[in-house]
Amino acid sequence: MAGFFAPDLCPTPRLGLLINSIDVFSASDKDRGERALVDLFDKLKDEGAIDGGSIVSERVMGYHQARKASDDFAVACVDVIVIANVAFPNGHVLVTLATDPHLRGIPIAVAGQPEPDDNQEWATNAWCGVIMNNYAAKQLGRPIVTIGGNFTSAEFDADLRALLRTAGTMKGLRRDFLGRIGDGPGGFHSATGNALACAELFGTQVDTCDLTTVINAYKTGRASGALGESVIDEDDIKETIALLAKDRRVAVEPEMLKRGVRMYAAYRAVIRANGYTSVAFRCWPEMNEEYIGVSSCLTVSLLMGRGEVTAASCEGDWPIAIMQTIGTLMSGRPAACLDWINDTARSNIIQLGHCGVGICGQMACEPCHAGAGVVDTIDVHPVIRQGGKTMGPVHIGQFAYGVKTGFTLLQERGGAFKILAFRGESSPATAKGMRYSASDIYVPEYKELGALIMQHGFPHHVAMAQGDILNELKMLCTYLGIEFVSPTPIMKDSD
Repeated sequence: MAGFFAPDLCPTPRLGLLINSIDVFSASDKDRGERALVDLFDKLKDEGAIDGGSIVSERVMGYHQARKASDDFAVACVDVIVIANVAFPNGHVLVTLATDPHLRGIPIAVAGQPEPDDNQEWATNAWCGVIMNNYAAKQLGRPIVTIGGNFTSAEFDADLRALLRTAGTMKGLRRDFLGRIGDGPGGFHSATGNALACAELFGTQVDTCDLTTVINAYKTGRASGALGESVIDEDDIKETIALLAKDRRVAVEPEMLKRGVRMYAAYRAVIRANGYTSVAFRCWPEMNEEYIGVSSCLTVSLLMGRGEVTAASCEGDWPIAIMQTIGTLMSGRPAACLDWINDTARSNIIQLGHCGVGICGQMACEPCHAGAGVVDTIDVHPVIRQGGKTMGPVHIGQFAYGVKTGFTLLQERGGAFKILAFRGESSPATAKGMRYSASDIYVPEYKELGALIMQHGFPHHVAMAQGDILNELKMLCTYLGIEFVSPTPIMKDSD
């Protein structure tokens, strides 16, 4: 039986590295830059940060070599291309790669070093070449990312790894098969998006099945789909209950916990039978009525905690599930679907929360500052919108403390997409102690954040990733042509 979130769900990108120059400037400095790049390439391959089929071109000095490199990258099916200028470049490389019909949609980055500090001569003029490449890219309408810094520096290493995570995320999105299990509840307008527009933009394809499919699996112990039949394993249910009880406080009756874990097994059977990689649930209001009477919250907790899906969103909101998938792939840990809680422009503690969708293995374990008892708890949650009824079982508490990135997606009336993203940090001192699944985050730019939400009309759901992925999100927006909106400055290792 799987534990809690061991797998690395982000595909490893295949890199095509092109060394670019012309036959001028310092030969020794060009050689030194190329050696540094090849050494870094080998290091990334040895670490498994890039796919074993990644390739490095010979140093490209003109059109015909550029054409060969372009053909080689197409044959190798690279996922990302880095054009590294070791000196002032020839003008054909960017144009050749950017217009190759077999490389359309492949993210391209252009890198160059500053002038060497140990040389008073005009040694490389590499960054001038980056500006030259950027001009050509803008004229061609081909989005690129530029990376600066010495090729041996920590700054360059960090930016290149951010690029690779972005490319791996784009690769994963193109293979994302999102199961929409039931529609969004009435009035949840942002939970209904343009599936074809998102397929064109991100690559995610949305497949819809009725909520009754899950209920039938819960009752019969089996589900059928495009990949065949999936059967609920009763022994796995028992083992899962024991695993839950081992690491957290369980404050519900054994029978309620058993029903919650069986509902997870039913959802998982539907997911496996259909081959879904991410899901969105119509978790409310039907699930808590007497004829069903089992919350979907624990399902979200277990599916995400075991790394069985890249996203599990609430209330049928499949667009935010795409954001969750992005957060999971970029950060390497499961990203949550939460609400904005309280007036975001009134306090530097931004409250993000939802009913009970804590993620197993990703929660804070110690008592929170506000004194609400043990944080990581399987419990029932009183939901006022249910008219005084309780729902359960739910997984409540604060998500593990530390740096967080929140972000959400908007498609405007005219069809253009925007992503709002911000960074903050949670700690025992920021936790408000409310009985829900939450991450109460200190955000210095809270007033600006609140204003941006209202100014642009962003939706009420937000994806929350663990760690700082702002740089990667901005790169993704650049490549996909999405407007990136943020009150938060992007930090680099050198800051």
